[in-house]
Amino acid sequence: MALLFWLWASPAFGYEYQLYKNGENFGIVVFPKTQMSAELDQYIQSLLLEPVESGEAVMRSGSKGENETYMMPLEVQKNHSIEKFMVIQVLTRSRMMIGIFDPEWGLTLPSSIFGFNEMKKNIPKTLDIFRGNNKRKEIHWKGKSKSNSGLKSRWTAISGR
Repeated sequence: MALLFWLWASPAFGYEYQLYKNGENFGIVVFPKTQMSAELDQYIQSLLLEPVESGEAVMRSGSKGENETYMMPLEVQKNHSIEKFMVIQVLTRSRMMIGIFDPEWGLTLPSSIFGFNEMKKNIPKTLDIFRGNNKRKEIHWKGKSKSNSGLKSRWTAISGR
């Protein structure tokens, strides 16, 4: 069984990642990109995280040398000024593992497998933790909808400065 896992996780298979980033410089890295559902992509974008880059995932450890998982290369992280991010490993369409990268905590990789609905509850909570003591405030903004050319309004929460 261990041999099968090693072969499945081998870098020779060339996992690709998709990186999303918000205006607060928080990110979400999803791998393997080929396993990501349209529903997951739409959900992440509904949280005002935009896809900014994709490419070949690399094995990295946390800032304290602990734990390892696939994610974006360090150069990509630096180019986008992302210090805190989540890593979502898609196992199946409805099963995912989620890790947290924070320079202060390092890389946290829980062993729990989450369903899509559970993950949807935890991502906003994690973004709030990233914000720390910065209070969230609601703003009303208008932007072009990707589904049509008209304007749409949406309420969203951002961190206060």
